Amino acid sequence: MARARRRRWGRAALAGIGALLVGGFAPSLAAEAAKPLIVAHRGGAALMPENTFPAFDNAVRLGADLLEFDMQMTADDQLVISHDGTVNPTFCTADPGSGVTPGPIRAMRLADVLKFDCGARHRAIYPAQTSVPGTPMPTPDAFFERYAGAPVQFYGETKMPGAGEGDVDPVAFTRLVAAVVRRYGLEDRFILQSADYRTIDAMHAIDPRIRTCLLYPWLAKTDYLDLARKHHAVCMLLRLQDADAAEVRRLQAAGVMVFSDVVDDEAGWSRYLARGDDALFTNDPAGLAVFLKRSRSPGRR
Repeated sequence: MARARRRRWGRAALAGIGALLVGGFAPSLAAEAAKPLIVAHRGGAALMPENTFPAFDNAVRLGADLLEFDMQMTADDQLVISHDGTVNPTFCTADPGSGVTPGPIRAMRLADVLKFDCGARHRAIYPAQTSVPGTPMPTPDAFFERYAGAPVQFYGETKMPGAGEGDVDPVAFTRLVAAVVRRYGLEDRFILQSADYRTIDAMHAIDPRIRTCLLYPWLAKTDYLDLARKHHAVCMLLRLQDADAAEVRRLQAAGVMVFSDVVDDEAGWSRYLARGDDALFTNDPAGLAVFLKRSRSPGRR
């Protein structure tokens, strides 16, 4: 029954926002969908504990179009949802009797990573975030099981370890991601984003049905459309200083979606809206939803 519901949602998505995202370079797709889509960054970290079920639950309730999340690999080659490559003691703490202390996730077994409570405290940059004590980091497996039947799409990032955090084979990492996406039949509803294009290229080789998106494309110092085609990407994140409205239209005409940088205020949303972006990244999906509703009101320009 659950898999049937997922298939029904997948077919329905193809008639709506899913149609915007499927199939590589199809010039008409971006123009056919209502824009912009709301991407709940880390589930909406300004509101609820980042990259946790309380945040993702809230984003679904608010009507976000895409749930964005980050993935790390543990010492026992398991995936866990976390932005930071090292367990961040600012907002992730463990019971003194647990036997675990913060450290690089790549150096810890999944069972130990899951002992941390990442919901009781928050980063200083999210002062209004609601605390939810007793909230662990989720695994992608549990994440997809929980939200496969929800009217959302998924936007996951492969995060490679930083200096001193260990090493990860990008192809092995990507295989794990592809496997969990396939397990839940979500190939048409998942987009892989990464700043490490080795994982982008690996995903295209492993399963070209799973779409990909480029982070930090400006660092390549090359033509954006050429870069997207080189890596078979269907979208890229571009800051305001990286591309003007004409460049956005050029990319969209070639079937490449343009996503905004993460922005949490009306001034920023207005600028990206005026540029014509396909999707807006935000830590505040509630505020963005209200802003877009007001912007689309009859008579408003």
